[in-house]
Amino acid sequence: MQPKTTIWELEPHTAAKHEILRRYVQAWAPILSQGNFPHLVFVDGFAGPGRYSKGEEGSPVIAIKAVIEQPRPIKAKVDFHFIELDKRRSDHLDSEIGVLRPPPNVTTKIHGGRSFQDAFPEIWDSYAPRPGRSRPPTFVFIDPFGFKIPFSYVTKVLHAQSSEVLITFMFEEINRFLSQGQQPDNFDDLFGCRDWREAISIKSPSKRVKFLHDLYQRQLTQAAGANFVRSFAMRNERNTMDYFLFFATNSELGLKKIKEAMWRIDESGTYTFSDATDPNQSVLFAPEPDRQLLTRLIVDKFSGAETTVNHIERFVVCQTPFRETHYKKVLQMLELADKIVPINPPAKRRRGTYGDMNMKLSFKPKQGS
Repeated sequence: MQPKTTIWELEPHTAAKHEILRRYVQAWAPILSQGNFPHLVFVDGFAGPGRYSKGEEGSPVIAIKAVIEQPRPIKAKVDFHFIELDKRRSDHLDSEIGVLRPPPNVTTKIHGGRSFQDAFPEIWDSYAPRPGRSRPPTFVFIDPFGFKIPFSYVTKVLHAQSSEVLITFMFEEINRFLSQGQQPDNFDDLFGCRDWREAISIKSPSKRVKFLHDLYQRQLTQAAGANFVRSFAMRNERNTMDYFLFFATNSELGLKKIKEAMWRIDESGTYTFSDATDPNQSVLFAPEPDRQLLTRLIVDKFSGAETTVNHIERFVVCQTPFRETHYKKVLQMLELADKIVPINPPAKRRRGTYGDMNMKLSFKPKQGS
């Protein structure tokens, strides 16, 4: 539910989301700047007042500080755009940003009193390619209280080079209004299709969650063209599904960095934060990964086959919730149990080490297969 006041109390799952944003932008800006992109753009579509009632930073302040407080200054020009419909909140945000004093290569613009639907096309078109200038890489953070998010905007971003989206998919509100059969035009815009109507007749809560989640993920990959999509479930203090956080990109490095940000979140015990790309198999983000699950995923994928260490890493990164730092201990355990055998390993290799990414491994068939 949208607060009525200018500032409000920060909820734990929002704090987790903001920490993900902080860590990702801290990686995003230097990677692209060092990758010879002279100009970057960050858009916060639902910016808020920049501060919470107990002094915690809001997403605009977090994003700006993630850029200007780098150990090595960012050389690229970075433009920040903050869209906020509520004029009281945009004015408060203006005062918060004013004290940050960003360097000359960092510019900020507040689009106060304007909706995301109204302001985003103007921002996007202002960076359109023209002779001698390509569109700069753009990161768009879409974090509404409701669900008025035109899917066409998401598609535009993902069709552009080196551009990405982080989207709060407000399941609880979507589900509530869906059941009432209201706002069909808004739902058509949200999903970019009419298939959401099938969810109305689904009575099982868990099956409806899965259907709506999978539909939106399908649209991000098939309709918007994202090569990589990860989703993460946020539950509220009553342990009911509140929203999904979707990240969509065409960069494998971007996928690695968002996973790194998510695995570094410290669980407080007051909320559930888990990978939900497959809602039937939720993975809690904790200090140590569930290596039993990762072992099962790897063995199921490669049982009875020959593959390389590099191929295993790409599978883990691109098709599981786990990180590239998690799988080598699994391979070590499998080799010590004689369930995998290296093929022509380097002469001085120590058993259980996998520094040679081109080294082939032979997986023994699972028992009973």
